Amino acid sequence: MTITGSVGERGVNRKEDVMAVQKLLTAAGRYSGSASGVCDATLIKAIRGFQATFATHPDGRIDPGGTTLKRLVELAPPPPPYAGPGAAADWSGDSSQWTREKKLQSLEPGFRVKVEAVLAALKASSFEPRIVFGWRSVAVQQKLKAEKKSTLSFSFHCSQHKDGTPNSWAADIIDKRWAYGKDAEANGFWAALGAAAKAEGLVWGGDWKSFPDVSHIQGRANSELAAVRAESGL
Repeated sequence: MTITGSVGERGVNRKEDVMAVQKLLTAAGRYSGSASGVCDATLIKAIRGFQATFATHPDGRIDPGGTTLKRLVELAPPPPPYAGPGAAADWSGDSSQWTREKKLQSLEPGFRVKVEAVLAALKASSFEPRIVFGWRSVAVQQKLKAEKKSTLSFSFHCSQHKDGTPNSWAADIIDKRWAYGKDAEANGFWAALGAAAKAEGLVWGGDWKSFPDVSHIQGRANSELAAVRAESGL
């Protein structure tokens, strides 16, 4: 769960963001009101009360990508798995053409939360992020390798449960205005993506020396790739 603007004391307090914070505080046992979307004194008091458990000077405000939001997300129940009628029907077709929500649902749940935080941070910085790939099949990965667009025949994108349900540990993200064009770098998008990813403890492909992959972020270290492949039953 993420927010696009600050919530609480002197915050932007967009209704959908306030509702998200109210739900997170409720899950943390710090708020008993309804998820009304209205920021009032009761909510600010609840924010301060939660912050007092870890901060010396609670300010009553929650910012996108901030410590308070991260701690609340850590306490929230994990996102539910995709609840469709069956893996074969739901996950077929070109995964680069899936909806944004379906791409997010194809990610490993804990990684998904961090990707959503990255997207929110980019949006808050006036970028227009779009996920190109979440999960992708081994067949697509091997095609990319043959086209010299990747060095791997199996990547963290291909991670799945042993029943074939996607459980990707990687996502490729662009700004929809510039895609992979030179304007993306000129406008600071790749640098912002890398900073947002690393703020969430993720790996950014732009740091790789031998094969930089500026749109790529992942939730596991490269040294774990063989283990992820084994976990996937592939």
